[in-house]
This record gives sequence, C-alpha cells and structure tokens, in this order.
Amino acid sequence: MRYIDQTALFSRVFATDAGRNVKSRLGRAHKKSARMAPINRKTHSDHNGPNKWKPVKDLMTILLGHKCWYTEVELTGAPLVVDHYRPVILYWWLAYDAENYRIACPWANSLQFNPMLGRTGGKGEKFPLLPPEIRAKGKNSLRIERPVILDPCNAKDCELLAFHTDGRPILNPAFANDKAARRRVEESKILLNLDHPDFNSKREQLRVNTEEDVNTYVALPVGSPERTTIRNRIKLRLAPMAAFSTAARFYLQLHRHLDWVQDILDEQ
Repeated sequence: MRYIDQTALFSRVFATDAGRNVKSRLGRAHKKSARMAPINRKTHSDHNGPNKWKPVKDLMTILLGHKCWYTEVELTGAPLVVDHYRPVILYWWLAYDAENYRIACPWANSLQFNPMLGRTGGKGEKFPLLPPEIRAKGKNSLRIERPVILDPCNAKDCELLAFHTDGRPILNPAFANDKAARRRVEESKILLNLDHPDFNSKREQLRVNTEEDVNTYVALPVGSPERTTIRNRIKLRLAPMAAFSTAARFYLQLHRHLDWVQDILDEQ
C-alpha cells in the first residue's frame, strides 16, 4: 500500500478543462442525490454513479498508472474500479465526493476467495470501526471515526505495513505494542485481500531479485557499467507506478547500511 497524496493529486486532476468538467458533474450529481428520498439513493447511484466517477478514475490512472492503491498490483487490460473507501450504502453523501475514491483491483474491492486464508476476502460494502464505533453522520464529522480498514490516502496508515521474507504483509514491528494497529492490519489483510497468495509470491520474488542485485553490485568492480544497470533496475522497482513498489522499498531498506543503497532510497 503506497501513500497517495490526495491534495497533490487533485491539484493536477482538476486543473484541466476536462477535470473541471468532471468535478462539476460530480457536484450536480450530489445535489440531485440530496434531493431524493433516502430509499431511492442507493439504487440511483448504482445505476448512474459509474458514469460520473469513471472519468475521475481515468484521470487518476493517467497520472498514477494502472495500479491498485490497496494491493499495489498492476492491472493492464483488466478492470480497475473506483472503490468508495466509505461505502455508499452507509455514506450516501460521499457517493460523488472524489476524496472518498480509491482506485482498486477486484481482489480488494469485491468479494473474492482467498486460498491463503481459506475464506472470502475483499471489501464489498464493509466498513468496520474501532471502539467506540461512532459513525459519522456528515462529512464534517468524519474525524470522529476510527476506521479499521487501512487507507492508502493516510500516510500514517501506510506506515503500519511491513513485509515478511515470503512476501506476506505484516504489522510493522515499530507498532508491535499497538493493539489497535495490529487489529487494523490483520483485518485489512482479509478485507483488502492484501495477502492473496499471488501477491505474496510476487513480493517474495521482489525480495529475491533485490538481494541478487545488491550482491552482484557489491561483487562488481568500482566503475563497472553493469553497476549502473543494476542501480537503474532497482530504481524502476521503487517508482510510484511500479507494481508492489512499497514492498520493493521495504526489502531494499534491509541493505541500507550500504551507502549506494541509501543514496537510492534518498532519491526515491
């Protein structure tokens, strides 16, 4: 899960004529929804909403790539969707609010069987809260909520994740004594399918590739052209649009005692 700075993102997404038009359409859709009888809102947004928020997704993926914000899997030619971090069924007033949008893969957004857990994972319309489980009644009261599901648009949430050598997501050891953080990571692993076996194997391969590159680099003579090739290859893995780039960074940090590795981490 890589942090997405929404302030910086929206300053670019809505800066163009196309972006301003999309934002205006969302505003009109929200006003129309607010005038509806509550019983009709969910059905209306299910039928008409995708036409309003898909253009936002398209603008975001142009800037951030075809990568799920939750799992960091890259989908090319497959359907990324707009996930409502807070589901419309519970928060109708956020249906057309771009701040509530997260670009997601089907494994995170929809109910999908997870063979690692032997059970179904995926967000669906779930949005559990930590005690005292006070749910907001309007946008201005969102700050009172304590969500369980990790949010890629919250930098502190992204810091809670680390990775095992076999690619499984785990609680960052720095938060080992934080019971709430532990619960959030464990439940997010299920609700977002973060530890799907396919994702774990790809992250494990990143670790193996990183170790091989670091060891090869160290063994090469100073000034070797191959060293430059290795550095560039490592940098590509850390790029924001790269699949599982957060895991790639985590595994590279295990070698930060090497000055050249620390230089790459500082650059990225």
